[in-house]
Amino acid sequence: MLAFIVLFPVFIICLFISTDMGRLLVLKNQLRIAADSAALAAAGALHLEEATQNQNFILHPYWARERALDSIAQMKGKIPEDDWMQYDVTAVIIDGLEVTVIVDGKGETIFGGYLGINTLKARAISHARAAVGIDSEW
Repeated sequence: MLAFIVLFPVFIICLFISTDMGRLLVLKNQLRIAADSAALAAAGALHLEEATQNQNFILHPYWARERALDSIAQMKGKIPEDDWMQYDVTAVIIDGLEVTVIVDGKGETIFGGYLGINTLKARAISHARAAVGIDSEW
């Protein structure tokens, strides 16, 4: 009986911590999905006016960022019940034909406040490469 009295609070604390760690994993997964979606959307922002003979296509920086933001907004609209987490595009970096999208997010803890941890923070970085273009040999 003494073991039960001693171990029950330990069990409850472990349950609380695992609940908040589960939320952290959900937040990281959602950020990863959002970053992948935003990077793929940004990689499709082709700047056809500046295309040259040697390079089939060039990414347009403004439209790449707008497409990434639009992708995130669409994802947020599909899952309205996840109001405990917030995330947004932090950066869209274009390096030639490769796009890097950084998404930062934070979420509220359920029981972490008792330990002084009120928010969970995570970051996802995704890379995409523009892989289709206008071929001059056709």
